[in-house]
Amino acid sequence: MSILERAGALALSPVSKVTELAALFLEVVKIAWRERGVGKNLVLDVTMRQILFTGVEALKIVTVISLLIGGAVIFETFSILPGIGGEAVMGQILVIVVVRELGPLLTAFIVIGRSGTAISTEIGYMMVNHEIEAIEMMGINPLRFIVLPRLVGVAVAIVCLSFYFNVIALFGGYGFARLIVDYPLSSYIADLSGALGFWDVMVSGIKCFMFGLIVALVCCYRGFSVKFSFTEIPQVTTKAVVTSIYLCFIVNILITAFFYI
Repeated sequence: MSILERAGALALSPVSKVTELAALFLEVVKIAWRERGVGKNLVLDVTMRQILFTGVEALKIVTVISLLIGGAVIFETFSILPGIGGEAVMGQILVIVVVRELGPLLTAFIVIGRSGTAISTEIGYMMVNHEIEAIEMMGINPLRFIVLPRLVGVAVAIVCLSFYFNVIALFGGYGFARLIVDYPLSSYIADLSGALGFWDVMVSGIKCFMFGLIVALVCCYRGFSVKFSFTEIPQVTTKAVVTSIYLCFIVNILITAFFYI
């Protein structure tokens, strides 16, 4: 294979992966609509379990990280802006940094590390143990009973976790930073409420929903790519994490550019 052929193959590989992910998502949506009345109680149960694992059980780590990040951002903002006469934009900077960017991204990264790896590993083991084949032989569609609940569960969990992250980072972080800096609560709330708008919250929610779909879709896709051996599972899990992070960053910048530029 020539150098040009190798370069072309490397360039087309990400495009083909994204195409396959899009095809998988469309297939899941089609099956969810076509079989919407089939085993809905089972699908709902799996979805709620996914929300419990991805969302509720991640509250502790999200709380700690949001407190530390929120306190650090508030402290850095307060320490820099008064020196340059920029106190009036303090609330705007906090909204941009925490609500628009850090909240959705850091929440997605936490979910990737906890739930994304678990999803790809679980499906990988199911592939090696031929459990997916057994499910298909019983007449159960694995896309409906495995992929769909994880798509919905992870997306809902990331949206809720991001909202929780923002609240804890902005107000819990203020309490943490208040121990170091002299920033009255009334001034903080006035600056924050003046900068925080409806579209800031809406765009943050859109980002989180898209991140949830990406994480669940990529991790399921990588899990199904396991074919022969248990040794493939760590490899596909690593690829799932890296791909999810890449796509989250790309989608984040595209949504930010679409709404704010």
